[in-house]
Formats: sequence, C-alpha cells, structure tokens
Amino acid sequence: MTKTTKKFLVLIVAIIVATVFLLPLGANDVAYAETFGGKEYSSLWYYDSMNLQDAKAVIATWDLSKVTTPIIIACIDTGITASHELFNGVLTRNANGDLLGYNSYAAIHEGVSDTVNISDESSGHGTKVAGVMAMLIRELGLQNYIKIYPIKANTPTKDTFSIESVINALDWATGDSVKASVINMSLSAAGSGDTAVWKTSESLQYALTKASKTAVLVAAAGNNSTNSNLTDYYPAAHEGVLGVMGYGKDGEIYSTSNYGTAYDIVAPEREIYTSRSSGSTYDYFDGTSAAAPLVSVAAALLKLRYIIEGNLTIENGEQKPSGVNFETMLSNLTSRAVTKGTNSFCTLDFEKVVAQDFSNTDYHYQSPTAIAITGDGTLGTEEYYDAYVQRADEIQEISFIATIKPLGKTNPVLEEAVEWYVREIKIDEVEDEVLSEQRVGNGTKYGFVAPHGGDYEIEARLKYGEQEIKSARKVHVEYLPYLAGEVRVTLNGHETDGVDNAPSSKVIYADQPVIFGLTGIDYVDQSVEIKWFVNGEEVDFIGTTFKFEPKKAGTYVISAKYGNRAEITGSYTFTLTVKPVMTNPTYISLVVVGGVLVAGGIAAGVAIPVLKKKKASAKTQE
Repeated sequence: MTKTTKKFLVLIVAIIVATVFLLPLGANDVAYAETFGGKEYSSLWYYDSMNLQDAKAVIATWDLSKVTTPIIIACIDTGITASHELFNGVLTRNANGDLLGYNSYAAIHEGVSDTVNISDESSGHGTKVAGVMAMLIRELGLQNYIKIYPIKANTPTKDTFSIESVINALDWATGDSVKASVINMSLSAAGSGDTAVWKTSESLQYALTKASKTAVLVAAAGNNSTNSNLTDYYPAAHEGVLGVMGYGKDGEIYSTSNYGTAYDIVAPEREIYTSRSSGSTYDYFDGTSAAAPLVSVAAALLKLRYIIEGNLTIENGEQKPSGVNFETMLSNLTSRAVTKGTNSFCTLDFEKVVAQDFSNTDYHYQSPTAIAITGDGTLGTEEYYDAYVQRADEIQEISFIATIKPLGKTNPVLEEAVEWYVREIKIDEVEDEVLSEQRVGNGTKYGFVAPHGGDYEIEARLKYGEQEIKSARKVHVEYLPYLAGEVRVTLNGHETDGVDNAPSSKVIYADQPVIFGLTGIDYVDQSVEIKWFVNGEEVDFIGTTFKFEPKKAGTYVISAKYGNRAEITGSYTFTLTVKPVMTNPTYISLVVVGGVLVAGGIAAGVAIPVLKKKKASAKTQE
C-alpha cells in the first residue's frame, strides 16, 4: 500500500468519525450524550418511562433562537451545594458570572434581602432536588434555555419550613428580581393537627394564588401512604398547585406516596439518580420530593414550547395562558393512566408535553361554580375573625385576588368579567346596614384603601348566563379611642399640629368669620355627634368643624363636646378676641381713602363750573 493510499484511507476514516459525531447535532447543538458520574441518562429506568427519547426528537426541531430569556425554575428548598459539577451552566448568574439566589429565612429574621447564602448545610435535600432538575435539563441540551434559581427557605440546620418563609420565598420568586416561570416545592405538611395552618392560612393561599398568575406551582404530595380523602398535604393539595404523586418501577403509585383527588399527576419517585451535597458525588433519591422536580422541568418545557410557538402573550398586564392554565394542561396529559382505588391519574410523559395539542384548550373548561376572595391583610379575632383589620392611623392598601372556581378549569375570558364593589356598612347583629355602595373595577385583582375608619365589604361578582356568582370579604378599620388629653379646639387647618402646638387664640375683627376644628380626632369615629359651644352656651351646629361669625366685639371662648363625653374645658378651649370693625387698620385706611375721594369729588364739583365760566368769559372778550 502506497503512502498516498494510506493518507487517503486515514482521511476517509477521519471523515467517517467526524460524521458520526456531528450527525446528532441539531438546532440545540447537542453533540453527544452526557454522562453523570459515569452513567448515561438513557440507562436510568425512568428514561423510557417518561418517553424522553421521543421528546428529544421533537425538541431537536425547535427554533430556540426565539427564546430571548431563559425560563427560570425557582427551587424553594434547603439550598444547594452550588459547586457540584452537575450544576455547571444550569444555575442563574448575573452578567459578572456571580451566582444568584435568595435566603428567605435570613431575609425575614436577619433583614438581609439580597443574600445568596444558599449553602445546603442540612441533609442535602435541596441539592438532591435541584440535581434532579439539573441532570434532566442537561440531558435535554437546554441548559442555556432553562435555569435553576435556588431559594433557601428552611429553618437553619433543619429540614423544616415555616409558612412565613415559604410565603416570602413565593413573593421573591415571582417578583421582578427573579420572575420565575416555575416554582418547585418539594415540601409538604398535613392539613390537620399541629400543621393544619398549612391548609387554613389565608396568607399562604393568597401568596399561592398570586404566584399562580405567572408561574406554574409544583409541589410534592408527601410520603405518608395517605389518601387525601382522609388527610391532605399542603401546599400540594391547594387549588392551582400541581400536586405530584410518585410511582415505582412497576409503573404503579408507590406504596409510600400520598395519593388522591387533591393531587394531579404521577411521576417516577424511586431510585432517581441525582447529586449529593458532598463533593461531586452522585446518589439515588426516593420519594415525591424526587418526583416533583421532574414535573417542574416538564412545566418549564411546556412554557418554552409556548414561547417558541408564539402562543405565550401578555394582555392587559396579564400572562396568557396563566400559570394555573399551564398547571391544568399538565394535569390533563393524554398519557398513560394509573389507578389507585377508584381514582385514575395521568403520568408524566415528556413527549406529550412537547407534542400534545393544547390549542383547543376549552375541552377542559367547566362552568364557574363559585368565586373565592383572598387578600394580603391581617385577619382579626373574636367578632372580626373573618375580617381583615387595621387601625385608623395605619391604613394601608389591601390587595385582593378573586379566583373563579374550579381554579384553572374555567374559561380565562371570564376573569375580565369579574366586577368589584365596595360597600360601607354599619354592622348589626340582625342585618348589616349598607351606608353606601360603589362599583370600583373589574378583573381578578383589586387594591382597597379605606378612606377612614369603619366597616366595609369588598365584593366580587361574576355574571354567567342567568346566574350571578358573588363573594365578599369584610374589612374593619378600628377607630382610635377619643382621648381628652389629645383634643384641643383650634383653627381649621391646624388639626394635625397636635394638642401642644396647635393655635389656641386669635384676634380678629367683627366682620371676619372663623372656622374651628379639633386636634386628635383624625382617627376617632367622626360619625359620633360633635357639639359646639360659645361662651358655654351650645350653638345650633353639629360636625367636626364649626364656622363662627361674630356679631359684635368681645371675647369668645369656643368649646366642643364629643358624643357623651364631657365638654372640652380649660386650656383646651380656644379664646377668640373680636375687636370692633372700625378699629381695623384696613377699615380705617378704607375710611381715610374714602374721605379723600369724597373730598376730592367735592372739590372737583366746585372747580369744574368755575373753569367753565372762565373759559366762557375768555371767548366773549375775543
């Protein structure tokens, strides 16, 4: 064989080898299958179970150049070991390459709002959860298009979470700093017993409802082998949250997984290969905490698909489809079904996620059955246990969200048909009296600021066919007590000067009216009758201000009485000194000027005829 022939053969072999490696290259620039700790993803038992091969074929046809901003999955957990090799290229970073993240617990308890102290120093739970997502994202070749944003929300050194920390994490994840499209919560608490607050907390329900407007909320159902008909686990059981159960290698719901109609989808949960928190080692992970992050990647993939297809829009400031609409799509995948008892559930199928026709989404629309209203205010106690309460001197906006039931399963166009009404009411044991009612807006959101103390009802209404669905929540703004030591009669406009600084005397003239007010009543109940007194005699005037028009000069003491309280006396009254009009310098000036004008007029009246005579005499002499 000649040297020329050998060189030719070497060249042919090189071309063949290059062709073999380059053939898999597609729009996503995936040149070869990655290995993770020596394992290929395709060797894992759940690879085929989730139909990943067919999904990858579809993804290879996508024009990813249409994706200008990566989809963000916020991972609310115990933090992560960011140095693990599995997270290379998958975590969110700023323009300088610095890791981005958030420590919710520290932000609440230490006042640190921009911390990235997200190290996973407890059991490594968060590292495992995030690792499940990172490995799948890299297997799909989408690490430039789907990123993980870690949020550390656990109590330090523990794998437990407070509602306060989770709420703060949800708000941060959907805020302008992150704008997460998916939120993974591999955490759960029973909606009964000591943890019943996870079911009943209105603050948590509000935070979840608010977040579901833009993000797909995914949560683990828990591992207590419990039917949700007996005990449901939260936040997975909340409406608008994609509750994830787990199945084993036999394809059936695993024995330890919680299950029931409170949850939505089933994903692999046994021997899920992922990262460990120490070094760059790998291990297997079990439970619905491992199943939920697989579904979170599917949710990110679905949103990515809608962006590429041009079907994700912003209308009137609202994302369409909303996060909860995507949740409904995923809970209605036409995939393999598994049964448990009398219930049937869809399983996670990535090929269905990227290829199922969701254009005719009204197949799952249902008629609205109710409206629920949640707000971000503070609930009261005793007689105001179901009302949001504030003090009259601390009035702040309460943001309300109306959700049409069943959540995520009604036509989104109905959301703009929701109308908001505000009623000022007087509470009565038999029937509340409506003092006024006003229509204030439409849509699913409304911000209410009480104009003053009192009781209000915020109502959302939806007309559907011949029926009208209504729901209302009360707001009680507590008036402050009337404190005599804080009240002084003063000049109108000086009420806020306070009892020690407000004017308590004035000198005027008899033709000058004066309006009086009271300090210290800004936040008391001003519907209470306020009577006014002049020199100890009650005048025929009731109200928070009093206009006094003196008839003659003299000294007048102005006082008042709030309801059945004692009359304001002593140094808290107002002393008005009224002088005669004729002593007013302005009056005197006017008199002088008037006199001058009159004198001038008289002089002019005399001089003009004289001048006329002189002119007439001059003409005669000519």
